[in-house]
Amino acid sequence: MSRRLIAPSVALLVALGLVVVAFTGDDSPVLVDTSSADSSSLDDDVPSSERMASLRVEPDAGLSVGDPDAPMVMVAFESFGCLWCGVFHRETLPMVMGDWVDTGRLRIETRLLPYEPRAVPGARIAAAAAQQDLYWELAEHLYPFIAGTDAPPMGRELTPAELAAYQVRQSQEALLEQTELAAQRIGLDMDRLRADLADQATAETVEHDQQLAWELGFTGTPAFVVNGVPHGGYSGPERFSAFLQAVYDASEG
Repeated sequence: MSRRLIAPSVALLVALGLVVVAFTGDDSPVLVDTSSADSSSLDDDVPSSERMASLRVEPDAGLSVGDPDAPMVMVAFESFGCLWCGVFHRETLPMVMGDWVDTGRLRIETRLLPYEPRAVPGARIAAAAAQQDLYWELAEHLYPFIAGTDAPPMGRELTPAELAAYQVRQSQEALLEQTELAAQRIGLDMDRLRADLADQATAETVEHDQQLAWELGFTGTPAFVVNGVPHGGYSGPERFSAFLQAVYDASEG
């Protein structure tokens, strides 16, 4: 199955001379140089608190981390069933947490976007864990699992063996098995999680977030909106830090 990710706009990144990550094929990022693209639509991507209003996650939804009064809010579309979300959590998120969240400059609010049917179980397990306010604790276990142990397949297709192994990790059975391994350590009630996983309301939560992402133009994960500025696709620590700094500076200005 082919995976696409379309960011609503890359104008801010274009203006900064950065490189954007797009997706073509099975979870393989392709670096797209946008430095010569037209930046006339930059005004559409300036920070906007009004633009964030409909994206914000309810404070009691169990899907947020960071100071509620932080000057920047990042709504992240992701799911436990996404390899590149796993890579982002493994490679980039430690920088985001240390440099931005822990310093009080950024709040992260998660919405759940399964980019393909195979990613639905991971998104629903995430929604169920959030009902126990344990999304972030479970994320620390499941995102490294879904990412796998190999180096990220930058600029190439997954091999048939890699793709088959990834699809096994995406399955509800495998993700629940991993969840059980972490349950006692993080205080997760597995009986309740299984009940919530079977509840139609949990499926509707994921479907709502999915529809919201589609309306923004996001069809793959991870995808982000920071203070109203969109960013589609996986970025490593240096590139993502530059993006956050650009939004921060524009927000302050």
